Amino acid sequence: MSKGLMDIGVVIVTFNRVEKLKTALLAFDMQSIPPAYVVVVDNASSDETPVYLSKWENDKKKYMKRVIRMNQNIGGSGGFYTGLQESLKLNAQWIWVSDDDAFPETDALEIAQKYLTIHRNEWENISAICGQVINQGQADLEHRRSLYIKGISIKEWVPPQKMYEQETFQINTFSYVGTIINQKKMEKAGLTRKEYFIWFDDTEHGLRMGKLGKIVCIPNIRIHHDVNKSSNGTIDWRYYYRYRNMTDCYRRNFPKRCFLFFYMKAMIKVKLYFLFNMDKAEREMLRCGLEDARNGKFGLHEVYRPGWKLGE
Repeated sequence: MSKGLMDIGVVIVTFNRVEKLKTALLAFDMQSIPPAYVVVVDNASSDETPVYLSKWENDKKKYMKRVIRMNQNIGGSGGFYTGLQESLKLNAQWIWVSDDDAFPETDALEIAQKYLTIHRNEWENISAICGQVINQGQADLEHRRSLYIKGISIKEWVPPQKMYEQETFQINTFSYVGTIINQKKMEKAGLTRKEYFIWFDDTEHGLRMGKLGKIVCIPNIRIHHDVNKSSNGTIDWRYYYRYRNMTDCYRRNFPKRCFLFFYMKAMIKVKLYFLFNMDKAEREMLRCGLEDARNGKFGLHEVYRPGWKLGE
């Protein structure tokens, strides 16, 4: 493994998607400039993933390989916490984080390294850089955004398509799809909140990182995200974690008056759910998420587990 300042390590979290994982790891094999290392956190997969990773780990390439096998599925949040914790022991100033369904184009690391080389004197002011997420041939804009305060409201700004015609633009948080984190900044900000299990862990982490330095999107770094768009917006078990973790994220990262205004609006939505085109099961999910965030109850919920469907 090289030990230059420009080295970029990689942390990938996977669970029961061996074919997508193969594609993701091949994408790093094909990089014009190889990563310093690739750490794969296997969240207790029950498919062919463990067998494949055993072979992959022993097939030495141009970079170091490390597999961390969990005894149970601790969710994406726990997986990223574990992988990023491991990255602190390794020799790379910058850490690419991604799921197993995200495939960078072959020049992604090269473009990132060129940017970091040119802006070497600005590293103290940069918390992370990230690329453009492509889904089914189109930019998936929701991955790059900013959260800000207007009056007492917490607002979201999603950069429009025209922003991706620029060489760079700034945001104040990120998703874990093709984001490259400054290790020194992460040591100050802390790791992923592993107790979230899934959803909003990257947004919350990004807000902490964004307070320590700028987050720069470089559209020429392109990552293909293999996600079915038709599933977007479907209410399922995951939305409990969105409601709960968003509430906790806002409580931690925004002024109290803004959080209380957000919480009050959410509780009104619970009370008047029928005005918001919600059924009783969705209302109960929202209520439970808000209550658990308030009471500090995190981790995997006893009801809202993988496979649960609205109405059950």
